[in-house]
Amino acid sequence: MAKQIVFNNTARSKMLRGIDKIARAVEITLGVSGPGAVIQHRTDGFPPIYTRDGFTVAHAITLNDPVEDLGARILRDVAGAVSRRAGDGTTTSVVLARKIAQGCARSLAAGAHPTALRQGIETAAAHVSAALRERAVRTLDRDLYRKVCRSAGKDDEATVDRILDAMAAVGAHGTVTIAPGRHLDDSLKITEGARWDQGYLSAYFNTDRERNLAELENPYILLYDREIADFMDLVPLLEAVPERSRSLLIVAENIAEKALAPLLLNHVRGNFRAVAVKPPGYGDRRLDRLDDLAVLTGGRACLDIYGAKLTAMTPDDLGQADLAVVDAESTTLIGGRGAQSAIEARIRELAAEAARIGELKPGHGSTTGNRQLCEELEERAQLLRGRMAAYEVGGVTDLAIRERLGRVENAYKAICAAREEGVLPGGGIGLLATRSVLDELCFDDPDRQRGLDIVRAALAEPLRRIAANAGMNAEAIVAAVLAVDDCAYGFDAGRRCFGDLWELGIVDPVKVTRLALENAAGIAGTVIATEAVVYRQPMAERLPDAEAVAEWAAATREDPRG
Repeated sequence: MAKQIVFNNTARSKMLRGIDKIARAVEITLGVSGPGAVIQHRTDGFPPIYTRDGFTVAHAITLNDPVEDLGARILRDVAGAVSRRAGDGTTTSVVLARKIAQGCARSLAAGAHPTALRQGIETAAAHVSAALRERAVRTLDRDLYRKVCRSAGKDDEATVDRILDAMAAVGAHGTVTIAPGRHLDDSLKITEGARWDQGYLSAYFNTDRERNLAELENPYILLYDREIADFMDLVPLLEAVPERSRSLLIVAENIAEKALAPLLLNHVRGNFRAVAVKPPGYGDRRLDRLDDLAVLTGGRACLDIYGAKLTAMTPDDLGQADLAVVDAESTTLIGGRGAQSAIEARIRELAAEAARIGELKPGHGSTTGNRQLCEELEERAQLLRGRMAAYEVGGVTDLAIRERLGRVENAYKAICAAREEGVLPGGGIGLLATRSVLDELCFDDPDRQRGLDIVRAALAEPLRRIAANAGMNAEAIVAAVLAVDDCAYGFDAGRRCFGDLWELGIVDPVKVTRLALENAAGIAGTVIATEAVVYRQPMAERLPDAEAVAEWAAATREDPRG
């Protein structure tokens, strides 16, 4: 396929225009008073999607100009990374990236050097991130968690207490899964479950494209310690499981490409529902983890050390659970069907082994090795005793449920982020208060100093956008906040008043704010350092010769005879 190349200012300006276009659509959702956006569903006949989530809006936009769309794609991907790691802060990162990019465009037009400008931006962002960590409040109680949840959930207090109850029930190491419900009201169910950090082997296993995850209700679970090299080895199970109207979760060391392809093809076509993931742990420890999962799910692990063969496995040998939720990074089993007595016996065995290792005298083995073994045993015990909370979001219509679902997920992830790094005053004040840190920095290189000044100006942009979305004079609000020498003094857009944000209940997790700034600075640095863009030439611009028609057919999987 033919390629086009654009250079220098043309490449940068088009990418910056793409960032500006997507930011204008996303920034309206910032703040509790921010309005929403209606997005046409990708499938004809389905109702549109109403959302107040910035990442959802950004992910739905594709620009006609390929170079502009590359800039927009960079912004979408980074916003997605912030959403996955912190749950909230995607709109803030987009707003900051746009402001920094605009400052860079003006500086480049004035003759600034891109590399020096980028260095100044990165240095300033690093100092602000360090200041955010230092100012964080890490002593959190239920009241502070409630404030974090309220801010991230767009002031939806109806769900705050239920989320906090769920997190209190599952403990520090438990997991809360959030899914669309089937009733008018929200519901919460606490069950026994397990979670490990291994996602699906292919994104084509997704059963929910909007949330990028696969859900299997009442699945059978195959536990296998080797690579599945031949698809035919799975055929007996794949024929028997659908006959019982069940799905299959395959937990295996790996699946070879020639076996994965037909598995995906049948899954996508709906012939059966099966999802493949890797087991928890690494190396030889995976055998123990598979054995633990067998106890938890009431099945039998197919392990090579016991001479077990995959072709000899039957549905009666498989584990079972009430629900399996798999995304790109983790797998969660809810309601394992293993006998409680067997699970408790395995936990006692692990505790006794950890105690035996902990009592070893100095010189008997490696100190760090013994500690590592104890930590590994504790992780295995936690996998077995972990509790899961299933939160189902209710609503009147599918449209309302989907919109609330995003807000509830953001609120939950924001609490998890607050638990990791602490909290700061929200409403854009956390960033604005760190401007004093940059006042202490000064570069001899004027271009690096310009980069620092660009970041300093951008720190006020979230507050300015929140005020504008609330229908207020943005410049007047920023000036009023800066006039008071108090790091907690800010503007409450919901009540339209000034005051101490701790007392007003407006707080943000430090992790959310920090990631938003770091990723925004990274986007701008990437764009301004771009000197050439290579992209595919659209088919419509090419001559309609036989070669072009054949290439178009191969690229689009369409029949050229149509």
